[in-house]
Parts: sequence; structure tokens; C-alpha cells
Amino acid sequence: MVRSTGFAPPRNIVILGAGYAGVMAANRLLATLTDAERAGTRVTVVNPRDRFIERIRLHEVAAGSAADASLPLAEILHPDAHVLIGEARLISPERDIVQINTATGPVELAYQELIYAVGSAAAPRVPGAREHTYFVGDASRAARAAAKLAELPAGGRVIVVGGGLTGIETASEIAEHRPDLRVAVLVGSGLLPGFGAGARRCARRALGRLGVQIIPGERVREARPGSLLADSDRQFPYDVCIWAAGFEVPDLASRSGLAVDDAGRLRVGEDLTALGAANIIGAGDCVVLPAARGAHLRMGCAAALPLGGHAARTVLDHARGTATAPASVGFLVQNLSLGRRNGVIQPVHADDRPRRLFLAGRAAAWFKEYICRLTVSGPRRERTHPGSYRAPAGPRHPRNAGAA
Repeated sequence: MVRSTGFAPPRNIVILGAGYAGVMAANRLLATLTDAERAGTRVTVVNPRDRFIERIRLHEVAAGSAADASLPLAEILHPDAHVLIGEARLISPERDIVQINTATGPVELAYQELIYAVGSAAAPRVPGAREHTYFVGDASRAARAAAKLAELPAGGRVIVVGGGLTGIETASEIAEHRPDLRVAVLVGSGLLPGFGAGARRCARRALGRLGVQIIPGERVREARPGSLLADSDRQFPYDVCIWAAGFEVPDLASRSGLAVDDAGRLRVGEDLTALGAANIIGAGDCVVLPAARGAHLRMGCAAALPLGGHAARTVLDHARGTATAPASVGFLVQNLSLGRRNGVIQPVHADDRPRRLFLAGRAAAWFKEYICRLTVSGPRRERTHPGSYRAPAGPRHPRNAGAA
């Protein structure tokens, strides 16, 4: 795709969201601009809070082993980025306007280019889950979970729902931090489905050593005060239940009349340009690429960071009137922490299929911590060294490429 508008000032670029994708997009974009381009460009980052949330550390907050998992946006964003604290309520693509609710009232922002990077949130769709359980994917809810766990006496029963990375990390973190509690993890569709058999066995043994009970094959039908009702009609009593199964995206794109999939994710082309809205570019958990480019992508910072970087490239190509390039994002590993001193690292193919070998133990825990730090230091370094954060290229022949 080629646009012939040229980089004509003034140029307003609005970025919705200051998570992994939004921060990466802002930093790479501003650092790549020439001095002349930057003088005629205003980049505004819209975010509900003035802090960057390290979502991959929220299980530590929920367990009580970390007090916080955030840092001021000023410490990670490019200094030329303007920050507007508020929540986007509606995008008007026909007017190139986005409506923002702020603490002082509604604001309308005009844009020449808009980067849609609003992320995702925990999505407990089971009746009663929102009322009676705690979520890990949200900073404030993770803090509430920690406060509730701190009130539990020895022998208190904790159930974590979800057998993926978030659920297993949360269960093991709680069990290590509070070995006096009885911790169980309810696994519906399988333990760590993205890992190989050997890595799964290793994780299972580590959970056993921590005293975590694994309850396989049970799907929750209803969350009640003090108990979970499964599809099998079994009831699982708890004192605290933490929900770590499934995520959803904000409905902003669908409310704004943009093209979305059944999950509400913004539909974008191979260069991340929104279908039917040439000056809206998507990045992160909230977008869906054509299957040939994105069928293998999972939600998380491993995809959000490189997608944010590519969104910046597409904006620059649009502004400069040059041809855009397709995004190509692949994977190297999946990282699992099992408390502070243990972990499992599962090497994967570019399309996220697990390889046979894996790394476990203290070395894996160290590597996981290194990756966590890289998700902050990487986008931060982009402020002065654009393109320094690199991700592997996507697969040549991705699995499920024929899916809709």
C-alpha cells in the first residue's frame, strides 16, 4: 500500500493505550522522526492512568510477593510524547476524531494517524465470576487479591482457575509465598497446552513440590460465594478464588463501526492498517491479522512489542508516502516462572509450536526474570536507539494459515 500524502505539518498522531504495544509504537516513532519531521508532529498517548503496567508481573502482585508492578509513564515514554489521562469512548473514522473521557470532562482529539493499541483484560464469562473471584490481568484487581490473601489464616483454601501460563504462575507464586495455605489449580482444557510433554511433566513435579493440587478436566459452570460449581456437578469450596482463564478486548472498535472479528478485535491488513480505515493502525492483543500473517500469534508482550514497533513503521510509511511492509512476528520461547527460584523455558518454533528440548530450574527462573526486565528496558531503549528491540521473523508457512 502506498499513500501520497507526504509528511505535511502539522501532523497529529494519536496512540490509544500505553501498554507494551503503545509504548513501543510511541518510542520508536518519535525516535525515528527527523528533526524537521518532529518539529511538525505531535504524538499524543491516551491512557487511563499515568503509569505503565508490567502485566507479566501481576501474578507477583496478586500473590503478595511484589508490592507493585508499574512505573511512571515518564520513565519509559519518549520525552516528546504528550500524555492525556483518559479513556477513549468513540472513534469517528469519517471525521478523524477520537472522543476521550477525562477527569475534567470530554475531549475530542483530531488525528492524521491513529494507533489502536488498547490491549486486553481478564474475561471471566462464567456466571458469578466477576462478583466472587479476583482477576490477575488487571493491576487494581491483582492488588485486591493480595489484600484478601493476606487476611487468610493458615490452612486457608485458594483456588486458581486456569491451566495456562498465568494460572500456573499465579498458583505457584502463592504457594511459595504462603506455604501455609492450601492451593489448588483448576485445569479445564489441559495443563500448559503450549508446552511439550517433557516441560509439562517438569512443571507438574514442581507444582507438586510446592504443594499445589492440580485438578484436571473440570470446567467451571458457576462461581458462588465460597464455592465453584463445575460442569460435572462437583463443587470446589474456597476461601479465595483467583480467575486466570481467558481474556477479552475492549469493545471500542466495534462501537466505533470499525471492522472487527467475533471477539471484537480490530481487523487489520498485513501492514497493520485497519480494514476500511486507512489512517488507523492496530497493534497488540486488540487486533487480528490475516491468517497468513497472524494465525499463530498469541496474546502477550512477545507479540505486542514487535507489533507496536511495526505500527510505528507503518505510520511513518503513510506519512512519508512510501510503500508499507507486511508485519512478520515469530516466537523463540515460552517462559514460565514457578515461584522466584524455579521455572521452565520452552523453546518454540517461529509459529509457537514447542520444540523437544526445554530448560528448567534456577537457570530457567533467571532467564524468565531477564525476559521480564527486557520488556521494560527494550521499549525504553527505543527512545534513543530506534529499532534496537528485535523479535524473530514470523513463520514462512504458519499453521492454520487457511483459517478465517
